[in-house]
Amino acid sequence: MAIHRAHAPSRSPSARFFDLLEQALVRYHALERASRWGVLAALALGGFYLLDGVLWKIADDMNQRSDRLEAVLQRAADRAEGLPDEVVQSALALGPVAVPKTESAGKEKLAAAIAEAFKKRSINPGQHVRSAQSLPPNILPTIAGPLGGSMGKSVAEVRFEGSPDAVLGVLAELDSSDSIDAISDLKLNYSPLTKRVTVIMSLEKWGVTRKTSRGGA
Repeated sequence: MAIHRAHAPSRSPSARFFDLLEQALVRYHALERASRWGVLAALALGGFYLLDGVLWKIADDMNQRSDRLEAVLQRAADRAEGLPDEVVQSALALGPVAVPKTESAGKEKLAAAIAEAFKKRSINPGQHVRSAQSLPPNILPTIAGPLGGSMGKSVAEVRFEGSPDAVLGVLAELDSSDSIDAISDLKLNYSPLTKRVTVIMSLEKWGVTRKTSRGGA
């Protein structure tokens, strides 16, 4: 006849922790008075080293980061005081503004942003990026001049078709991309027969076109 052993139910981690704590207290009270004082001194010394070596350093780092953040916010607040209302409204409407990079770097970002937007929706667009076009010399001369050039723009001609939802998703992502400065010449054509939208548009990215040694762009 087979004999089955009864297994005690497994105890939770918290119950085992309290058992170990109780055993430690029993052993502690069994020590002589001098030994108990030694244990307390060791615990106090260990706690001090923990505070001095870890916790206080973490607190100091957090305080320093907090001080730096407070200083940055204070400088931003000081600079914002006295700005004309139209400047404040433009900042709120347009969001953060970055200094233009070179036209070649902007061209690469423009192509990458277009590819990413269409890849998410499995759309294969027709695309052609025109060579750099110069902008009038009075556009951002204080930025382009120190970089040894003038402002120019890369223009990507894009044509694609998709469902209305897919088209709206692509346009929204491209419009909000930091790698695209403008959407121009946007044309939409909806076909009731196929229930698809054909899109033709131009995407622009501005940047600094550096002059060659001959003086041309």
